[in-house]
Amino acid sequence: MSQFSPDSSAFNPGKRPKTQSQQTGQLPRYRLVLHHDPQLELMFIVRTVMELTRLCRAEATHKMWEAYHGGRSVLLATYKERAELYVEQFADRGLTVSIEPQ
Repeated sequence: MSQFSPDSSAFNPGKRPKTQSQQTGQLPRYRLVLHHDPQLELMFIVRTVMELTRLCRAEATHKMWEAYHGGRSVLLATYKERAELYVEQFADRGLTVSIEPQ
């Protein structure tokens, strides 16, 4: 007879391993991505990013230029529901923003 008792943390082929967010109890995060739109004025984009997020003028300007030259820029990472709200708010102002899992 074995002197070791079954351990609950031992390998169990019937269960999937927990992801990092499940282990820490946190919700998964999503990236909010600003896409370049050549029809919009650059300063309008900066002002809109500043108004809808907590980014300062320098950071908003950097994100605008990143989207301008690279086609896209990650503005921030947040929870899915909040990211979806940002997408709606940016769309109301005419900017193209999407979300993607982090």
